[in-house]
Amino acid sequence: MYQVLENSTMHGENTPFGNGTPHRYPTNGESLTDLFANLITKLYPTGRAFYMEKNKPFDLLHQAINRSFIRVIEDARLTVEGVIPTSDDFGLDDALLWEYRLGLPTNLSNSLEQRKEAILRKMSYPNNIKARQHQLFIESQLQLAGFDVYVYENVAPYKTPDEIATLNLGTRQHSNDLQHGNGISHGSANFDVIANYADVNEDYSVGSNLWATFFIGGPTLGSMAIVPQNRRVEFKELVLKLKPAHLVAFTFINFV
Repeated sequence: MYQVLENSTMHGENTPFGNGTPHRYPTNGESLTDLFANLITKLYPTGRAFYMEKNKPFDLLHQAINRSFIRVIEDARLTVEGVIPTSDDFGLDDALLWEYRLGLPTNLSNSLEQRKEAILRKMSYPNNIKARQHQLFIESQLQLAGFDVYVYENVAPYKTPDEIATLNLGTRQHSNDLQHGNGISHGSANFDVIANYADVNEDYSVGSNLWATFFIGGPTLGSMAIVPQNRRVEFKELVLKLKPAHLVAFTFINFV
């Protein structure tokens, strides 16, 4: 069986090839400066006219040339690491830049890992495909972002949020087991909606166009979900990115 020795090369005359061949790669901690210097000596002919004495003019010339190559390699490495969110060197500045490029909300209260996961999800679904406007897709993306919410269509006969809340008396907005905090809306005309903006209280009237609405709430239609207050704007911006533009979301959510 072929053995990899110190003098072995990746493309020697007797080196085997194919899947599983134990080629020797320069992964022994060798610096790029030494790697390029050793590579240059292997590329020149072996005659004494091409002898390269260490730190003499011929060697110094190549050291100067190699600095340019090393800068290119380092720039390329930094570029790749700034592109791939799974990289260990993907930092806060990279996350901020990709959130800007992808139109994602920037929430500085989220950890870098959460922001990287959001970027990866967006990279996985870059285009607006009709199938991705389905309620289950919107629901799955919200849940993957860390929001324990569920999405429901408003199907005929169309209902107002008050009618939906009445159907679920155990968790309706005026029941005994719920407090009336800032995150709870009162009445169909004042239900917190998500239509065009991520404002805390968006002013939008649906009127009689209930066919163009859907609901976001707890595990059953009409039940309440809980979303952290410091992620309120982020949640609304994500809904705006996911939902079809002509639809309006009625939210059954307590922001705490």
